[in-house]
Amino acid sequence: MARLRSISLWALVFSVAAVAAGQGVETPTPMEMVRDSNEAITAILNEYDPLGSEGEELVYEVMDGVTDFQTMSAAAINEVCVDREIPADKCGEWKTVFGDLLRIRSIKGVGRYRADRFDYLNEEIDGERAVVNTLAYYEDEEITIDYELESSDTWRIVNYVIDDIDTVRSYHRRFKRLLDGQSVDDVIQRLRDRIEEFRAE
Repeated sequence: MARLRSISLWALVFSVAAVAAGQGVETPTPMEMVRDSNEAITAILNEYDPLGSEGEELVYEVMDGVTDFQTMSAAAINEVCVDREIPADKCGEWKTVFGDLLRIRSIKGVGRYRADRFDYLNEEIDGERAVVNTLAYYEDEEITIDYELESSDTWRIVNYVIDDIDTVRSYHRRFKRLLDGQSVDDVIQRLRDRIEEFRAE
C-alpha cells in the first residue's frame, strides 16, 4: 500500500511538472498552475514527514517546473548592477548564485511553513503577465500570498508578495544596503555560505 501511494505521488508530481513544461494537452491558466503545484506539494508534505531527501527531490520537481528562480534573481539584482556599475560577468555570477539560493531556500522552507489550506481568490491576466491572489491558512493565521507569473510558452512564478511584502523588491533593497558597506564579492560569498548552510541541514 505504501508503495502504491508513493507511485501515485510520483505520478502526480510528474504530471504537474510535465504540464508546467508545456507537455500537457492544454496549457493551464495561472490560477490552475498555482493551485496544482500547491496541491502537489501538500501531498508530498503529507506523505513525507519529516520531508527527508526523497521528499525534497519531489518538491524540487514541482518547484522547478512552476518557478523561474533565475528571473526572480535578475529582477532583484539587475538595477543594482547598473546603479553600482558592476561588471557584467560579476553581475551574472551574482544572479546565478542568488537564483540557486532562492531555489534551495524555497524547498527548505516548504516543510516549515506549510499551509493548512488555500483559498484561490482571483486571477488577473495582462498579456504575458498575471497575478493570482490567494489566502493561506496557518493554524489561526490568515496570510495573503499573491503569485506574480510570466508566460512565454507556459506560466511560471516570478515573484511572491506575502502580506504586502514584495519578495523581489525586499531583496533589491537589502542588496543596496549591503553594498553600502561591502563589496559585491563579499555579498556573493555570503550567499554561497548561506547555500552551504541550507545543504547541511
